[in-house]
Amino acid sequence: MAAMTGATVLVAAALASGAPLAPSTSLDPGSPRFADRVTATATVVVEGLDPGSVRTVGGFGPLDVLSGPTVERHDRGDGRTAVELSWVVACLNEDCVPGGDGPRRIALPPLRVSATRDDGTTARAVVRWPPFQIEGRVSRAEAGAATPPLRRETAVPPPSYRVAPGTLATAFDVLAAVLLAGAVLLGIRALMRRRRRREEERLAALSPLERALLYARESEGRGSDDRRRALGLLGRVLGSASALGGSASRLAWSPPEPSPDQVETVVHDVEQDATP
Repeated sequence: MAAMTGATVLVAAALASGAPLAPSTSLDPGSPRFADRVTATATVVVEGLDPGSVRTVGGFGPLDVLSGPTVERHDRGDGRTAVELSWVVACLNEDCVPGGDGPRRIALPPLRVSATRDDGTTARAVVRWPPFQIEGRVSRAEAGAATPPLRRETAVPPPSYRVAPGTLATAFDVLAAVLLAGAVLLGIRALMRRRRRREEERLAALSPLERALLYARESEGRGSDDRRRALGLLGRVLGSASALGGSASRLAWSPPEPSPDQVETVVHDVEQDATP
């Protein structure tokens, strides 16, 4: 596919006679494939004319205009100004599709250029586009093959992540461990509260004497201070008028400190006395 960047067709009559319009055209590329974008450029060099009055009339035949024209002006410094007009065109329909195995030559309509002189009259010129052809993307043999030679991407591109999978997995593992530990802690606290509630309900159901005997028996496995307090409580519940109550109170606060066996003896005597 031969490129024709800067390919120019000048209007010889306009240049030879020193006419104020000197238009030229170019197509880039000059041999595109179907659906390729082509930049069509018309450059008009004006002298003694208003550059802003340059107008063009013409089409691109079977080609579709994608954008344009865009206009640029360049002052050459010798009293002449170059006005450049550009279009982006492409072959996008059946009217310009190549047939057979060769390219399809297309003669684009000529471009008519006009500009206004200082005295108000109009200068005109006609310019043609360079030779132009559309290349096919596949040959007839390729199109008729059982498996057309279409280009396709078979390699899977490498994945990209905002957060690396390993880092994310580690964060989730840590979060799961924290949540599990929190759940276990909450479970233990709930179990302890349930046990305390049951113990409180059990103690509330006991009589004062039964609670005092229970505390005394539990104090046998603790220190001497707990044994003294337990015996003191038992003495208050039994009352000082009771022989067992007085005995429990004296053992609680008299030296030496009460031993576990002494506490057990008092508890046994009280339980025996309370048994009908």
